[in-house]
Amino acid sequence: MLRARRRAPRGFSLIELMIVLAIIGLTTALAAPAMRSWAASAQVRTAGSSLATSLRNAQAQAIKSYQPVVFYRTADSTCSLNAEASATGRYWVVQLIQNPLITQPAPTQPLQCGSVTDSTSNITITGPTAVCFGPNGRPLMLNAPVAGTSCNVNPDGNSIYWIDSSVTAPNQKKLSVWVTLGGTVRLCDRERLLSDSEPDGCAAVNKAATQ
Repeated sequence: MLRARRRAPRGFSLIELMIVLAIIGLTTALAAPAMRSWAASAQVRTAGSSLATSLRNAQAQAIKSYQPVVFYRTADSTCSLNAEASATGRYWVVQLIQNPLITQPAPTQPLQCGSVTDSTSNITITGPTAVCFGPNGRPLMLNAPVAGTSCNVNPDGNSIYWIDSSVTAPNQKKLSVWVTLGGTVRLCDRERLLSDSEPDGCAAVNKAATQ
């Protein structure tokens, strides 16, 4: 009795393999810009959220202690008291400003410290070097609360930071952090106007960062 001979399994031909590789390459090329945009926007949002949280913590410390508190940027990574302020510093310090009317020991260390951009070199933050909060939690104008800077309150009452990425990608998020005269600290999309349909927008579109 004759048995049918089994055929060996057929593998991919060279042409089929080249077609598969071409499809994978094309898909990757099409997806790369979207992935780059998503990654850059995620970094911007993370840095913006961190900045807003740090400002709210400084505000809470002022209310809690019933004394003025300064949030400021510095190039000093040691988290030391009275570290010199720097407009381009990658670190931040929250420090109590002693009120001579309140009998308390002078502070010996900052209340809090942290990193502005969490070591993400392609994130830039533009805006005030320092923001002071009074005991009522509202921004306060103070001359030289720490070496190298003063706390200003702008005529419209808003202190504004811009958070940007040096990565070039389409549809990339452009965010701001606003500190209002009433004490509201808010992260928003500066290319959108705040409205019922745009709850993530800012009170004004692309309003410049303040000093």
